[in-house]
Amino acid sequence: MQRLSVYGGFCMQYDQPSYILGMITAFCECVAGGCKRMALSPPLTQAAFDQVREAGCRCIEKHGLVWYHEKNEDLPPAERFHWIVIAARQETIDEYLRLRAAGYNAAKWLKPFYELLSYNEAEGVRTGYDAYKEIFYGDQGTPGG
Repeated sequence: MQRLSVYGGFCMQYDQPSYILGMITAFCECVAGGCKRMALSPPLTQAAFDQVREAGCRCIEKHGLVWYHEKNEDLPPAERFHWIVIAARQETIDEYLRLRAAGYNAAKWLKPFYELLSYNEAEGVRTGYDAYKEIFYGDQGTPGG
């Protein structure tokens, strides 16, 4: 999927798989550098996940990080999407999975995951996903929604 966007008077064309892989790479830098405990890839349709899975996961592993494929199966089918959870240690993925087992889903409510994502609530939270969703999905919000 490609999308034209205008920012600051410049018209830019985005190639979605490249954009997704760029975000995954940037998040790997943040996690590997210790700036974030955990990161989430952009929300992905099944087709987008299939397109970037191999290269994205290889990038994560090359950074010495671990990953988990989140299918969000507890979301209604029409709203369902995938993402890749990126962390430096398996223990962080395990903490994420404990929150999920307790019934929390970052797709519905991000706040329980703030600590894992190294978000500072006092600073306000506008994520890279917000910009991604605006660029590729406009008013629809997320791939499934």
